[in-house]
Amino acid sequence: MRARLLSVFLGFVLVLAAVPCRCAGDPASARPRVGLVLSGGGARGAAHVGALKVIEELRIPIDCIAGTSMGAVVGGLYACGLSPQRIEADLRAIDWDDVFDDNPPRRHLPFRRKSVDQVALFYPEFGLGPDGLKLPAGLVAGQKLGYLLEMMTLHSAGVSSFDELPISFHAVATDLGTGDRVVLRKGSLGEAMRASMAVPGAFTPVEHDGMTLVDGGLVCNLPVDLVRSMGADVIIAVDISPQASASQETASAATILIQSLYLLMDQSSQQQRELLGSSDVLVVPDLGDMSPADFRAVPSAIDAGEEGARLATEELGRLSVSAEDYRVFLRRQRRSGEQLRGIGVIDRIQISGVSRADPRIIAGVIKTEVGAPLRLDVLRSDLDRIYELGDFERVSFRLEKASGSQALVIDVKEKSWGPRFFRIGLRAESDFKGKSDFTLLTSFLATRVNQHGGEWRTGLRFGAENGISTELYQPMDFSGVFFVSPRLGFNQRRVEVFTGGALDDEYHVATLEGGIDAGIQLRNYGEIRAGVFRGKRKATTRRGTVVERSAVGGYSARATIDQLDNLSFPRSGTFTSLSGRFLRREFGSDVPCNSVTATTCTAVHRGNQAVVAVVRGGTSLGSSPLPVYEQFRLGGFLSLSGYERGQFVGPYFALGEIIYHYRLFRLPGPFGTGVYAGASLEAGNVWEDAGAVAAADLRYTGSIFIGADTLLGPIYLGLGVTEHGDLSTNISLGMSVVPN
Repeated sequence: MRARLLSVFLGFVLVLAAVPCRCAGDPASARPRVGLVLSGGGARGAAHVGALKVIEELRIPIDCIAGTSMGAVVGGLYACGLSPQRIEADLRAIDWDDVFDDNPPRRHLPFRRKSVDQVALFYPEFGLGPDGLKLPAGLVAGQKLGYLLEMMTLHSAGVSSFDELPISFHAVATDLGTGDRVVLRKGSLGEAMRASMAVPGAFTPVEHDGMTLVDGGLVCNLPVDLVRSMGADVIIAVDISPQASASQETASAATILIQSLYLLMDQSSQQQRELLGSSDVLVVPDLGDMSPADFRAVPSAIDAGEEGARLATEELGRLSVSAEDYRVFLRRQRRSGEQLRGIGVIDRIQISGVSRADPRIIAGVIKTEVGAPLRLDVLRSDLDRIYELGDFERVSFRLEKASGSQALVIDVKEKSWGPRFFRIGLRAESDFKGKSDFTLLTSFLATRVNQHGGEWRTGLRFGAENGISTELYQPMDFSGVFFVSPRLGFNQRRVEVFTGGALDDEYHVATLEGGIDAGIQLRNYGEIRAGVFRGKRKATTRRGTVVERSAVGGYSARATIDQLDNLSFPRSGTFTSLSGRFLRREFGSDVPCNSVTATTCTAVHRGNQAVVAVVRGGTSLGSSPLPVYEQFRLGGFLSLSGYERGQFVGPYFALGEIIYHYRLFRLPGPFGTGVYAGASLEAGNVWEDAGAVAAADLRYTGSIFIGADTLLGPIYLGLGVTEHGDLSTNISLGMSVVPN
């Protein structure tokens, strides 16, 4: 009997020894383990920040967090050590329109990408491969959002498991291939947060451990069971799930799709709510009908979350601890930006994910130095320059520490729909008097055709202008500074000639021309090129009479500096271009002549207002006169508004414009920059010889207009007036302030 009692006693002691001891000195010893659940709901998720502010006011220590979508973002930021006040300040300061617009600022783009703006192509870019056309996986790649999350969580770099964060944290995502719930417990915290909120169709999915991950709200929008499995004794659940409308109206396919998604999320949340016990606390902020996409309402959502949590003060208060115990918790939880100073020296830089682009091209734009402390401002610029190359869907970074050294790993995800791209566009104009022009445009671009980054671009035009052009742009080395560019093209256009303001004749001009240029690429500033060309030109009247059949040949040169933020509705920056074509007999031209044009444009803005100054001019340098259909032309909207398009023709011209526009409202990032109203004052004319050029001969016109910069290109609706009071109306698509 004594032996049995002794064995039972020893077994009891061993069991006690296996249980973690909660001693008096441990603040967690006298309280339950508290878990926090934060649901998804897009912009509505900002309410979680308000709830966290109240939780901290009541001195409630959080031991573990599970979150979905925006709940994973707020939860991850809090878990890695940011205070609710810091998170609130960051969310309020973010320009959400900019975050969800992955297009880099235009002035930062390489000149090759800027030059496409003048072609009037639609924004959507298709991939073209053996399987046909391919589309991007989402409207927004999440480049800026991903970078923002990585920067906000940088002090957690090197953490191998999210359980090692100041507060244990798990995020929920959905495996797009299987539809299963995926719990993210390790890796890059910023990437986990980004994957959890990758709304299908809106954001591109995140590739992780062989899975394609999208928004976790599709399978579990309120992960109560997950935080329970993390060891929570008591749960605080904050549910901001969007509610399905009770209305029976189904006005559109979009309404039906959104309603179905909300019903799915609501059903998932209801199932998880049923797992809450009597000691758990449910907070449901009153967000009304706030849309998950309305990130401009983030401040009001934070306030609503705070108000909702205060309504549950009595229930939450049962979880409060003493001031001293809470100070102990905060010392463990808080991580601040001050700790970023401890990132240390970068021992090596590694580029990961490259298959088509040559890593040496990427390395050529990186300014971060090996052997020096990491500078975040330099790193941000490095990532921007890599992304601006145009080859990548996303560019991110991570820090890896091993064997006492630290590596900066730059992860690139090449465009899944590349490297051959197809775009369409449209140039259209109508004067509401039965005169309309339409030209359909297509562009095919093959990138990275060789290790030095060669590009082959082919364009087709159908309509008022017909033609085909092809160009191989070949950098001479990995820096991309020097290049050669052979080209070949055929163009057929219609040219109207006026006499006394009335249409006199119409020419059809066909040109076949080939040439080769060499030049210098000035990075994102501009380009200088010069070359030689030869070809043939044929001109006929509208009655079919041939008026010219000749050979053309000579040399050309062009220098361009382009730092405008937008070609159609510029608000800042400058554009300057000087170009010339010189036809010479020694190059095979039947008639020698010159043509030189210059353009300069400057834009400044204040708030939503912008003023643009444009000056253009052209000269034949006194050479043999150009045929009338090759001379300079003025007339039409923003080119002596009020007159017929191309009404004035001559070998010399000058035009000056002051354009004012006011941005009425912004469009969501992927859909354009905004809707504008504006006006212009213009002065200019054409002359037959240099001696006749005089300010006294200038014609003065003006216009008022309303326009929009959209993913289909710039749209203008304008009313022009001449100095004589004559009026004209115009609607156009694909026009820019700086003409090509």
